[in-house]
Amino acid sequence: MSLEAVIGRIGTGRFHYKLAVISGWSNASDAIEMLGISFIITTLAECDLDLTESRKGMVTAGLFIGMMLGGWIWGSLADKLGRKYTLVLALMFNCIFGFSSSLATSYHAFLFLRMMSGIGVGGSIPIVFTFTTEFLPTKKRGLYLSIVAAFWMVGTILVAGLAWGIIGSTECSHSKMPDDIVERCQEWEESGCGFYHTSLGIVVLWGTYIPDDRRNDLSSILQLATIDIWKLPAWRLFVAVCSVPSLVAAISVLFLPESPKWLASVGRISDAEKVLLRMARGNATTPGGYAAIQPSDLKISEVIDTESDTAALTISEDRVIQKQHPLLRIILSIRSILSATVDLFRGTTMRSTVLLAGIWFFLSMGFYGLTLWLPNYYQHGAINDKTSIYEVSFYVALANIPGNLFAFWGVEHIGRRKTLLISMLASAASVFSILQIHTTTGVSVAGWNSLNILSAELFTTHQRGAAFGLLAAIGRIGAIAGNMSFGAMSARDPTLPLILTGGALSAGALLALLLPETRNVSIE
Repeated sequence: MSLEAVIGRIGTGRFHYKLAVISGWSNASDAIEMLGISFIITTLAECDLDLTESRKGMVTAGLFIGMMLGGWIWGSLADKLGRKYTLVLALMFNCIFGFSSSLATSYHAFLFLRMMSGIGVGGSIPIVFTFTTEFLPTKKRGLYLSIVAAFWMVGTILVAGLAWGIIGSTECSHSKMPDDIVERCQEWEESGCGFYHTSLGIVVLWGTYIPDDRRNDLSSILQLATIDIWKLPAWRLFVAVCSVPSLVAAISVLFLPESPKWLASVGRISDAEKVLLRMARGNATTPGGYAAIQPSDLKISEVIDTESDTAALTISEDRVIQKQHPLLRIILSIRSILSATVDLFRGTTMRSTVLLAGIWFFLSMGFYGLTLWLPNYYQHGAINDKTSIYEVSFYVALANIPGNLFAFWGVEHIGRRKTLLISMLASAASVFSILQIHTTTGVSVAGWNSLNILSAELFTTHQRGAAFGLLAAIGRIGAIAGNMSFGAMSARDPTLPLILTGGALSAGALLALLLPETRNVSIE
């Protein structure tokens, strides 16, 4: 029985429920780490780290540069070293450097640490979808990948809520702050806005003079003897808290097995069969599950592409690399990564690679450029004096819910390509109303869900990690271009970024017309 047929016979159940939640939470942790930067640059951090407007743009761009490198490197390594442990390493990379950035005392240190955090974020995003795809039967693949993608919305809502609760509760009204950064920092320091305070009350019984009219006022006595122990900037606490979800995700992934398709693709047939048995037993505990499946039913008679010259050569190269000196092993691994990237632009995969790369670029330029620009836009008078920018951002995040519901329905009933096309066209049409409704993300999120699914399904097991990583890296280039151009354009005319967004989304929609449909199509 072929591997795809065995996975189809196992079906879905409790094992896949756990897989969807853990993979989804990994996706959410990436959203939290990535989108959190948009809230940091409008806080007291601009004083602590001396963030000028140009430096704010560089911090955001630095994160995406890290993500670009991470997507390409980690994605290719996942094809060589396996999905599971590469994902764990990427998540821990994200967690360690994300937390470390909360302790940064200078702009250059913060920029470096956020870039390193971006390498982890950029790597874990493509691996999450690659890893999850290879456990799923054809009929349920779209639904489960949509669930994993929907956790990005969970992350956006959670990070906006954290910003509102941690930063928003301590911040002064931005509308009342001076425009000059020096005056603004002085106002923050004098008012105590942006800090969490811990104080200690001490009553001194001897040697302390207290006026006669205040000796019976206990609160006054305590106030006289109260000292501050420390002041913690709210933005530092926010950054530290945002690193925790990645740690939880990394630990959770350890409880999942390695991808059976990857194991089979590198010749580890017996290990793949053990994973299939674990899946079957996990689903057998679900009401209506597949309890009748026996170990003998899970034998793989036709392994994906293992008879092909390409797969055999890949397995042989990997075994040779593992026997070399560590330094030579690194050099050979880099050469292998470059070779895997070049192979994506050959033969039948070239068309899919080029089309998806274009869509990733344009959708990232429009979506991330606009998303990371919005809090700064709100800060400069787009909302009334009584409304918190963090409150508005939280409600903008909630606007993703309708888009995810449409994606759940669309990818299974009208197909991935049409869902992507409709989403990008609707986003382009609605972007010009953002000055009134403050969001277009609720529409474009369905496009992201569809694009993630297509990117995982249009490539074989041997190429999937490298392909998804490369596409994600190209998307980061688009995000950097959008972020840098949005900052320059918004200073001149706030409508210029909207025109750029609409044009980018329209261009991506045209490319989506040329993609093949993968609904109900078996993947290798």
